Amino acid sequence: MKKRILALILCAALPLSGCAAMLERGHETVSTHVDYAVTEEESVLRAESYQGLVNAMLYFVSDHRPGGAIRLYNYTGDVEADLANARDEVLYDDPLGAFSVRSLTYDATRVLTYYEVELRIAYSRSAQETAGLREVRGLAGVRQELKRLVTGQEDSAAFLASYFSGDQELAEHLLDLACASFPALYRHHDIGRTSIRLYPETGTRRIIEVKVGWSQSAEAVAEEEQGYAQQLETTAAALLEAAPPAGEGYTVEELAAIVRAASGPYTPDGTNLALDALSGEPASDFGLLMAMEYLCQQCAIEVEPVRGSAGLWLIAATDDGYRHLLPQSLRPEEEGRELEEGEEPPFRLYTDQELTGLGYEWPEALHPVCEDYGSAEPS
Repeated sequence: MKKRILALILCAALPLSGCAAMLERGHETVSTHVDYAVTEEESVLRAESYQGLVNAMLYFVSDHRPGGAIRLYNYTGDVEADLANARDEVLYDDPLGAFSVRSLTYDATRVLTYYEVELRIAYSRSAQETAGLREVRGLAGVRQELKRLVTGQEDSAAFLASYFSGDQELAEHLLDLACASFPALYRHHDIGRTSIRLYPETGTRRIIEVKVGWSQSAEAVAEEEQGYAQQLETTAAALLEAAPPAGEGYTVEELAAIVRAASGPYTPDGTNLALDALSGEPASDFGLLMAMEYLCQQCAIEVEPVRGSAGLWLIAATDDGYRHLLPQSLRPEEEGRELEEGEEPPFRLYTDQELTGLGYEWPEALHPVCEDYGSAEPS
């Protein structure tokens, strides 16, 4: 009975052409308007079309079976050609097949009024791995899963992404942004060995597999970063207490001033860690950005990293809307130094148009729009 219910559920989830290819559990029946049936004791599916053949193969794969039989009744197509094409579709075009099936072979025999197809399936993944795949939707879902990987300090993740047409390069970019979104998890700033694969490589429904190589065990990393996060929280709290906001809450400019005052001299070879930057150590642009991002997060100011043509910077929410914050605005000012002609002041926020005018490029579709709404002409 359980198997009968599973078959009906799968049938309901498929398009009508696929539904017609599934075979109902129970004793084999013959009907002029139903082209599916299954023999309980033999695990035999019946199909009458090419799509039905594909769906029957996918049925066995989704159930992680080592094989099964498909009976092709009233089949008008080229059986040998369709079997080869259906196998390739399962192995290379279907997410679960591309991800979990090592090989799929078959034998086809003519038996009176139908063809008997015997399948043999070998898997590269366990049934537990495929059963544990979460499904997410769109770009937002992919970003959420990558953030889950980072915050959980896991060494691997695999999930099914629907309505996502990005490639491996985009997935790697999103993982980079996810790592830069959590300043307290400092080991994720420089992961080192990563591997991202998409199954299949193209399409709008793929399984994404991410693997991260660590020099230490996950337990050791988690314990070390927990201590780091506690120190960072204590240091940031002391700095915020010493420099209260002028209004009800901090502005981005006020937090940038705290970073500039707390950090040691700027140097490209300085620290990349938010804690060191807020503790007076010479800091790199990355370290200053991580310090600023952390303070924004502590003060409930929406902020996110941006990776573009000039490296990394931030987009932060302000009273005037979202704005770009470049690392130059976080570098400590040199005492007694006057601005040169044409040089920008120490702190400045930019709209998209202003930053584009300076020659900056970034994947705008991944980030909030930074627009000067106040200057728009009334309609």
